[in-house]
Amino acid sequence: MPSLTVDQITKRYRTGTEALSGVSFAVEPGTLLAVVGHNGAGKSTLLNIVSGLIRPTSGTVATDIGRGRLMWSPQRTMIDWSLTVRQNIELVARLTGTPSSSIDRVLELLDLDKVSSQQAEYISGGQLQRVQIGRALVADAAVYVLDEPTAGLDPAAGEVVMEYLRERAAAGATVLVSSHDLDAVERTASDLVLLDEGRLRAHLPIQEFVRRAGATMKVSVVFAEPMPEPYPDRLARDLPPQWTLETDADRAGLSVQVPLATGLRPVLAWLPSELQVQDLSAEKQSLRDVYLARYAERIPAPESVMVQQ
Repeated sequence: MPSLTVDQITKRYRTGTEALSGVSFAVEPGTLLAVVGHNGAGKSTLLNIVSGLIRPTSGTVATDIGRGRLMWSPQRTMIDWSLTVRQNIELVARLTGTPSSSIDRVLELLDLDKVSSQQAEYISGGQLQRVQIGRALVADAAVYVLDEPTAGLDPAAGEVVMEYLRERAAAGATVLVSSHDLDAVERTASDLVLLDEGRLRAHLPIQEFVRRAGATMKVSVVFAEPMPEPYPDRLARDLPPQWTLETDADRAGLSVQVPLATGLRPVLAWLPSELQVQDLSAEKQSLRDVYLARYAERIPAPESVMVQQ
């Protein structure tokens, strides 16, 4: 049963701007869901509605988490400037009845233990971001909602945060994260929601999205000896549909681009057995590659929404 259900959410502001239009999806427990899309796509509005901070114009958000908590970290810095780093996190711990040992754990996790006694207004921007994240992570929760948690963090700190969120999801929590760091998303998240101009374009597992969005795999081959003259023409003639071939000028190697779903075995079967392969490598397109290649300029129209089949 889904722990979170978003049903036909629309948000229209008094200015007439429609930030979200009929967005629907459900999230199961144990899922780390990445919400991705351009700036202005509606990601923050969606997460704020899910968190209960703003009301939708129409539609509903339902949670099935019993007495479990929902913890939230916004995109904008919202901390208590007059408090120390530790006091900022301790405040949330006290409000949620969380033991002090969790405060120490979060301070260490986010590398804030050395500045824990400093007042918030005197620490760096990256440290402020970590304090805000720490306030969201200090208490156990059924649902975590974090808007751009890795923004402003160095790569190592961002990796720590995303890995911890992956662990929380593995332990059964539902985690929603918006992010432009698509490499980190692909490493840690299981599913994605893709928004564009307030409309849902995709909701499915990340690897299925990559495959269905037309990702390819490039297989590079180096032969022990240059191919005899007839082979380049023969390989080009026998090339299956949707494959593209590039042969080295000296015929010592080649590269072939195939749909990701093809796999490596058909490529090996296509190579003439009498040609001795010295080296072979395969490079798959990533989520970031697919997004930039297929969606950077224009995301498909609403009728082409991708959902899990």
